[in-house]
Amino acid sequence: MQTRVKAKPFKQTESTSAKTGSTIVSAELALSGVYKWLLRAAVLVGGASVMVVEILGSRILAPSFGTTLHVWSALITVTLAALAVGYAVGGRVADRRPGLGTLMMVMACSAGTLLLSDIITKPVLHTAYRAGMVSGTFIAATLLFLPTLFLLGMISPMAVRAAADHKQLGTSVGNLYALSTVGSVAGSLAVSLLLIPNMTIHIAVISTAVALGLIPICYLLARSKRQAALLLLVALTLSVITTKVMGDEADRELMYKNEAYPVTARIPSAYGDLVVSDYRGARYLFLNGVQQGSLIGDVSHARYAYGLERLATAKGIPKSILIWGLGAGVYARSMAQAGSQITVIEIDPMSEKVAREYFGLPASVRVIIGDARTETLELNEKYEVIILDAFSGDTPPFHLLTREALQSLRDRLVPDGLVIANIVGGISGPESRVASSVAATMEDVFGKTTIYCPNWVLAGNPARYVSTMFLVAGNLPETPAPFTMKVSEEVRRINYIESVFGSRIELPRDHAVILTDDYAPLEAWSDAAVQVMR
Repeated sequence: MQTRVKAKPFKQTESTSAKTGSTIVSAELALSGVYKWLLRAAVLVGGASVMVVEILGSRILAPSFGTTLHVWSALITVTLAALAVGYAVGGRVADRRPGLGTLMMVMACSAGTLLLSDIITKPVLHTAYRAGMVSGTFIAATLLFLPTLFLLGMISPMAVRAAADHKQLGTSVGNLYALSTVGSVAGSLAVSLLLIPNMTIHIAVISTAVALGLIPICYLLARSKRQAALLLLVALTLSVITTKVMGDEADRELMYKNEAYPVTARIPSAYGDLVVSDYRGARYLFLNGVQQGSLIGDVSHARYAYGLERLATAKGIPKSILIWGLGAGVYARSMAQAGSQITVIEIDPMSEKVAREYFGLPASVRVIIGDARTETLELNEKYEVIILDAFSGDTPPFHLLTREALQSLRDRLVPDGLVIANIVGGISGPESRVASSVAATMEDVFGKTTIYCPNWVLAGNPARYVSTMFLVAGNLPETPAPFTMKVSEEVRRINYIESVFGSRIELPRDHAVILTDDYAPLEAWSDAAVQVMR
């Protein structure tokens, strides 16, 4: 009678014991057929998922903690720590339970923990924020990403144990780690070029979890374990549906300064989700959880835009203005309507789309897509006013405020022109070093720089204060030209326009440095600004 032998994922090899002469059958050597390809797929997808989780993590943390240096430090630290522990534990598990089965179980679990992290993101961020900017960032990164990264770290040593050819151990291990690294490269490119620019964070997380979960399902089908494969498929499907439903529910509103703003439109971009919200009669734009501009009727609902308007029109309506950073385009729109020729340099093409579609940016405003420093070097025109108003969510990109960056503007400024920087910083103490350093750098390049902080005046001149302020390089007239532009009712009621020129302040310079491309740690100094802007 013939006995049917079930196919196994390993090639069996025989060896003879020197003492007993008996034949020993070993199933730990080279994988064969479909199992070899499944292991390669596991290593490739595992390596890609590590990078996807790490980079998506910056977007997940941004609404609460911004995109500062602390966020990336926390993500990198948690990633490396989780992988290190995963490598060690994975090696021990692989020695006790070698083979593809255990590896596939770990991979399936990583898909589950990734989906779970998306479900609990909101309460975790809310709780972690109470611990402060630095501690909270590490707590949130640990709770949300460490379990998944730990499990992904286990895959590499388990794969080596399952597939290592002991006759060519170095080649076998090297090939597996090379494959994992190729996966990491693919994951990095996919998340930056495909996932983030084209889909919400929830869909990106779900897509990654599905990729992780499908490989164990294929393994179970290859082993003819159809019932187990079906159960895993059902579990993955239910988890995906739950994550999608809860994600869609969470995406219906955005929390800003402890208020829930309904979401009118959510536009993914390479620089973060652009969220348009209609709330209490005004329209807002948010990037990475921070307000970038707002309209009420046909005028700005944000005070800072009026501060820029008042200072830019101190000598009358300027004929030409260059703006670094578009935001919602509200300031550019107002100045264009007043008769100025506006050129804006904006790095995110989706910002222009949103500004024109949702905030009425007129066609007369010229928008150049690209890095402000690089594109400025290609310009030939000169401008009466140059506005520095570029923010990556809640902090200005440091390379746009260095001495070298500002020097690139000098050739674009008419004689006796004005350079105005919109900065969020503190009035005193260590919190003042951001604004004071930018002021010192502007003085080094352009000469006399004056600082105005109307919000501080309207708040009653509190001793320690962090808010929007305006740094002006150039000569302002003793008697400013009349202000003729339209303002909102709130701005008129609080006399904001009248307070601008009376809000001149002197910042302490004991913490100030000249910012250069070699040394400009603005992100490390911006915790106070990040908290104020959220």
